[in-house]
Amino acid sequence: MTEWYYAKGGQQNGPVSFEKLRDLAASGMLDPGKDLVWNATMKDWVPAGQVEGIFVSKPNPIAVPPADPSNPYSAPQSAWIAPTSAPGTGLSEIIPGSDPIDPVLCLKHAFELTKRQFGNILLVGLVYFGILMGLSLVIGFIQGLTTGFSPSGMGGTTEPSGASVAALVVAQLINQVVSMFLGLGLTKIALNLVSGKDVSVGMLFGEGGKLLRAMGAAILFGLMVGIGFLFLVVPGVYLALRYGQFLNAIVDKNLGVFDSFKYSASITTNNKLNIFLVWVLGLLVTIAGMLACFVGLIFAGPVVWLTFTVAYRWMQYGRIAASDKPGTTIPALAGS
Repeated sequence: MTEWYYAKGGQQNGPVSFEKLRDLAASGMLDPGKDLVWNATMKDWVPAGQVEGIFVSKPNPIAVPPADPSNPYSAPQSAWIAPTSAPGTGLSEIIPGSDPIDPVLCLKHAFELTKRQFGNILLVGLVYFGILMGLSLVIGFIQGLTTGFSPSGMGGTTEPSGASVAALVVAQLINQVVSMFLGLGLTKIALNLVSGKDVSVGMLFGEGGKLLRAMGAAILFGLMVGIGFLFLVVPGVYLALRYGQFLNAIVDKNLGVFDSFKYSASITTNNKLNIFLVWVLGLLVTIAGMLACFVGLIFAGPVVWLTFTVAYRWMQYGRIAASDKPGTTIPALAGS
């Protein structure tokens, strides 16, 4: 007997028999467009309504003549249009806050993803940190040029020239721009890893079109949280938890500055405390990596990085984001 699995409200269920799926459909517990089904013979999850036999066909409806405006007893026509499923697997986002994230499950799934993709992650990390370290060396060199020994030989230093200061400011600005540019690519790679999509080093350089939006949003976010921290810290933490998904939203959904904040505020509904717990878990994992003679950070860093991305996907699609397709090591979101 073929074992079937179904995903309802972002939660995976099964295995069950095909007859059980039909019973669920008959009782109205399975939505043909929103709920997904899968078995081992299928490549991806598909909407339940696309599998023949789950929903018993109904008799053809009686044709209703078009409404006649001159007839006061004619039935009014409805403007309602049947909803369509999303592209790919038909997986649609859950109602914000309807399935609060589980920080521990997010961490566990991120740990598994890191083990499977460690080679790709390490290569991306080497390029990412290599570029940033190269920039730091250049900035350090420029900073060294801004200070010279005094002619008197007394070991003092001369005041840096205006041109040297300007060069240092420009170098620091370039460093911030490059860091954000690479950060956008790194975010895209994390989203792809969690979604079961291909990743490559080239993705680090593929999100430049969103750079200005990301920098504007980052500046506003920093000001917002900074002002919040001036008011007894708690408001700053709250604002960081509520609006902290803005960068994921910009990269993932190509949103503008304010729309990214609105989207973050929406999906973090009923999740702020859990996101805070994700922060705490991330800190503990980082400390554990540091205690392992810092070598552990090579693995702990990617785990923490992906934990936050799994949490983001969970807020979008429910707990299915922290699971694999049954009987495989392929993330359940693959193909969505």
